[in-house]
Amino acid sequence: MTGAPVQFGQGNADVIASGPDEPSRPPRTITVGLALVLVVAAAMTGYLVGSRHRGATATPGTPSSSAAAPVLSEPLDGTGERCSVELKDRLQLGIEIVNQSTATVTLRRAQAVLPLRGLRARGATWGGCGQLSPVATGDDHSLPGGATTWLTITFDVLVPCPKPIPVLFAVQYTQASRSGTAELPGFADLGNVPYTGGRCPDDSS
Repeated sequence: MTGAPVQFGQGNADVIASGPDEPSRPPRTITVGLALVLVVAAAMTGYLVGSRHRGATATPGTPSSSAAAPVLSEPLDGTGERCSVELKDRLQLGIEIVNQSTATVTLRRAQAVLPLRGLRARGATWGGCGQLSPVATGDDHSLPGGATTWLTITFDVLVPCPKPIPVLFAVQYTQASRSGTAELPGFADLGNVPYTGGRCPDDSS
């Protein structure tokens, strides 16, 4: 027995699926064209924004006109020359200082740096040990470029044997409106400094 033929559609249109009416879709060519226009517009916007950003940014490595001037190197140093004078129970210890720069340095104030106890600084002067008319370090002292001067500090000796005591020096100065403090070498110890006001364990009887 032959069944009735199955019909998939009527008329000239093939029906693939049935259901609610779907909204009409724009042609493929219009959709692709619109997408291309949006991509190009976004790219142009990004290029313009990026161009303005790069133009406002300083080029790396180019110094700005408002950049600070370079810091000067340390102008003061010790020459290695030292002096000492014994004054009863006091010691005068001095070092020679050189201005190793080409510009004048104004020496303001000097002080001793004492890592160990046993000495007490009484006063500092610009001048060599035993100088009759030294200049107090409270007064400004100009030191031209390449010139040298002496700094002497007088100490009370508070221990019988000061030989193991190191003595260093610090000088406050100004140069070209810049202030600084130079830490200068002095005496690693006082083993070679004559002092008869006390007695050390190895002194001869």
